Amino acid sequence: MCADPIDDLRAKVKAAVEEFDSVVAYHETWRVASRDKALHQRVSHSFAGNTFLVVRSVLRRETLLALSRLWDTQRGAICMSSIADDLEKPAILDALCPTANYAAHRQMAVEVVNLIRKYENGASRAILKRLRKVRNQHLAHHQVVRKPIGVVQEDKIEKEIEALYADSARLISLLEHVVEKNAYDPKDTAGIYTFYGQFFWEGVCGESTADHPRQKRLRAVSSTQAC
Repeated sequence: MCADPIDDLRAKVKAAVEEFDSVVAYHETWRVASRDKALHQRVSHSFAGNTFLVVRSVLRRETLLALSRLWDTQRGAICMSSIADDLEKPAILDALCPTANYAAHRQMAVEVVNLIRKYENGASRAILKRLRKVRNQHLAHHQVVRKPIGVVQEDKIEKEIEALYADSARLISLLEHVVEKNAYDPKDTAGIYTFYGQFFWEGVCGESTADHPRQKRLRAVSSTQAC
């Protein structure tokens, strides 16, 4: 890390923004594949559907891995808790927000700290703990004997991940405002990847679907034979 505490903080925030941009790309591409009922109908009960499930699974895996990296506590990692520590130091906050004109930015810094502490040791601690357990035992490593994650319904886990995703997006936006004085909203990036994803998945279909190239070739062959 950098010797200067402000440069150090900026380096961590830059890394956090880059990592979350990856989260957004994976998550929004997966979201379309996960919730598009018409897409599911096109690929269900088909050979192509097997590869679709693999791709969708990989996107989900990468989403969770990137999201967990954002909240990693390993030395040299982004470490959100250390960002909160920095923003609680008067000298750093005074350097970032030196005058009364920065009152709104100071309030944003408080919101950053509160959000991070909520997942570090507050009301949402269990969500982050569960994600780390999934990452350590099922995603980053394959333990022969895995410790139970606990009996939690799948839809509850999905809601927890969505909550962490939304809070992480809010954190990134606030940090860009406070540390870099940039107006950045990850929701704008999310909209772009959703737009891209819709175009990509729109063309995905099973081999029995009328628009599939295999069906078009069969129709062409049938038409030739009929002549």
